[in-house]
Amino acid sequence: MKLKWFGTATMLLKHDGSRLLFDPFFPLNGRVYNPTPDNFVGIEHIFITHGHVDHISGIPDIMNLNGGLATVYCTATPRKALISKGINESRIKEIKPGNSFTPGSFEVRVLKGKHIVFNKWLILKTLLTPRVLTHWNNAKYLMSENKVYIEAGETVVYDICASGKRVLLLGSLNLDGDTEYPVNTDLVILPFQGRSDIAEYALAFIERLQPKKVLLDHYDDTFPPISSKVDTGPFIYEMGQKHPGIPVICPQAGPEWIEL
Repeated sequence: MKLKWFGTATMLLKHDGSRLLFDPFFPLNGRVYNPTPDNFVGIEHIFITHGHVDHISGIPDIMNLNGGLATVYCTATPRKALISKGINESRIKEIKPGNSFTPGSFEVRVLKGKHIVFNKWLILKTLLTPRVLTHWNNAKYLMSENKVYIEAGETVVYDICASGKRVLLLGSLNLDGDTEYPVNTDLVILPFQGRSDIAEYALAFIERLQPKKVLLDHYDDTFPPISSKVDTGPFIYEMGQKHPGIPVICPQAGPEWIEL
């Protein structure tokens, strides 16, 4: 199994000729790596963790490029949003925790997830900054689209297996308190954005999941002024102190395939 990160939470997995795309979003910031729909020609399976704009808004462009033939897997609320954006409802498979799928050479199980709770300090820091004025057009676009693209408490986690390897993919850095998640997976993918205390906050999930490796995504500044470039250094340091046997991967968006 190989993985490639395209920025934000957009992740592409491939194995034995099959490719799965997760949470496609095209950045609003020209200063970061900016993929185009051409990167996803021929994609047949698109999985969504939740309905926020930065996890789903790339789907219409990708579907148009692929003749509308991909299958989108998502919960009820993002399904409604995509239909409102012109996606043929026959191409959208509504999912819920407990579902399992075998797209190509992969096995995918849907688990209940939970969205990160933004802390007050980060919210104030984000709103009370000159970046709001600098990126005012982005801010207006995001405010408008957030009325359509809603999370609605439907965040899911994907348990993905292929060729003896197992990946647990989170779309937001939180877990459901009553759900049993697989531990000691080959890789856990953690979105690293949403709190001012995120390094300490993320450690609790490492304790719970005990993965063999951790990959961070979503730590880039792809939709300013709401997003920001997150320093992963404090988390890597704490991992080295408390979990020295668990490597942390901070990939570069775009060019590199990561092989499990």
